[in-house]
Amino acid sequence: MRILKKILHALLFSAAITSAYAQPRIENHGSWARVIANDKPMLMIGGELGNSSASTLDDVQRIFPHLKALGLNTVLAPVTWELIEPKEDNYDFSSLDNIINEARKNDLKVVVLWFGAWKNSMSCYAPEWFKRDTKRFPRVHDRNGVPMEEASSLSRNVLEADKKIFCKMMQHIREVDENEQTVVMVQVENEIGMIKEPRDYSNDATKMYNSQVPKVLTDFLMKNRQTLNNSRLQIENGKGNWAELFGNDMYAEEIFQAWTYAVYVEEIAKAGKAVYDIPMYVNVALNSRDRKPGEYPSAGPLAHLIDIWHCGAPSISVLGLDLYDKGFRSWTDKYHLPNNPLFMPEIRLEDQDAMRALYAFGHHDAMGFCPFSIEDYPLHSNASQSDWKNMDLSQDDQLNAFSSSTSTLSPLAASYRLLRQAEPLIIKYQGTDNMDAVILDNEMREADITTPDGIVLHIKHSYSLGWEPGAKSDTWPEVACIVIRLGKEDYLVLGSGIVVTYSKKGNKQIGLAKCEQIEYAADGSCKILRHLSGDQTHQGRHVRIPVGEYQIQHFRLYEY
Repeated sequence: MRILKKILHALLFSAAITSAYAQPRIENHGSWARVIANDKPMLMIGGELGNSSASTLDDVQRIFPHLKALGLNTVLAPVTWELIEPKEDNYDFSSLDNIINEARKNDLKVVVLWFGAWKNSMSCYAPEWFKRDTKRFPRVHDRNGVPMEEASSLSRNVLEADKKIFCKMMQHIREVDENEQTVVMVQVENEIGMIKEPRDYSNDATKMYNSQVPKVLTDFLMKNRQTLNNSRLQIENGKGNWAELFGNDMYAEEIFQAWTYAVYVEEIAKAGKAVYDIPMYVNVALNSRDRKPGEYPSAGPLAHLIDIWHCGAPSISVLGLDLYDKGFRSWTDKYHLPNNPLFMPEIRLEDQDAMRALYAFGHHDAMGFCPFSIEDYPLHSNASQSDWKNMDLSQDDQLNAFSSSTSTLSPLAASYRLLRQAEPLIIKYQGTDNMDAVILDNEMREADITTPDGIVLHIKHSYSLGWEPGAKSDTWPEVACIVIRLGKEDYLVLGSGIVVTYSKKGNKQIGLAKCEQIEYAADGSCKILRHLSGDQTHQGRHVRIPVGEYQIQHFRLYEY
């Protein structure tokens, strides 16, 4: 009997330990936020897999060690309806389990991308049994009454089928992962929106479009009239149908369609969170290049429709920015709002992401930054995008994300090394005046940061000195840095391709007291790699990290 009691006590104690952590959550501060997993804050220094790159165990086992070598701590991986419910009411979660298990082996957190009723507007990842039964699961219609390959957001049957399998997935994640918390967030659908038309023109949709706008929406718009992101939504009263309140054109139709998507997603997310309450978000395909609704995916969580989505889908924690166009600064400004932290679940995969990640985390206090199709990015700068697939990663000397050597790494891998080392400091100074970042390019070659000390840090492209190879070229590459104020006149700069000078108003001159290249180990300890007091700082005139080099430098200033 005593032995049995001891066993029971041990089991209860073990259960108490394994369930000690609160569920993954978002610590939200309005304009900035961060994910908390295993009761610790984290930055999602990540990447998103291609749509089919996690569909087989062979792919996952081949890819995930490469992601670890690149320096990722988070992978965004699709989980598709067609694979986990190939036959109605028959479930196969092996593809999801493969992702979770291999992520654990490679010290990666996972964001699950739910490809349910829609993926990039289309219903292409819904199972075959769903696609074939168009009577039970109707499609939207174009203005000529022709059905399109997009499930109807107004169909109760579509919603219930999608919600049912989504909740089954959330239950499975909870059962296999609640204690370890490998999965930290879930994306609901993918780049939702109408293609070809601004809205659904089915009979049910047209009837709803000609009906009164729901009171919950009109009340929200009138209450928040002064802070709305779209002047078209600034209504005077709540009486009228969609055309009467928002204008009888395609943009009013888009507002209507956005509402149908938002309330659909809300019901999915709310039901899923009731099963396992972890953060959920939606992502957006942008309305760029002067396209009109339907030419771009109409009615998604676009910048001019953010208020519709905030009202219709309050269970969604953040509206994520997918960026494949020019104008990085302006687009990030549009999605970093007082009520929407910046999260970039997708960005075009290119070397410039190395600089953009620094800017996103340092200037916008981003939750995460995740280039798309990350599995195609090489580890080394002299490697092709396919060379890594033949590499014996177990023998590779760059597997450690805290390795000091970045000389042979590709730009994004080198930048991620810096971010992983500085992650605790970035987290510490998020949302404060003690951290900022700049990104410079051919058009914008300098910028200033004014610190709480009253010192102005003048940051220029390092080509501006004229010393480096390439400085005489017509086009200068993007460069960036994060600056963190550690204390009075005490700073950290991490990045590439920048030169920093310093000044202060008044009669006082500012000098460089100390500069050193450093690195942080996984345990947070700091090591000085090199003292930089001579030519590297031009005898104290500046702090510099050349183009092509990725460094963390610690420097102190003084008045004289």
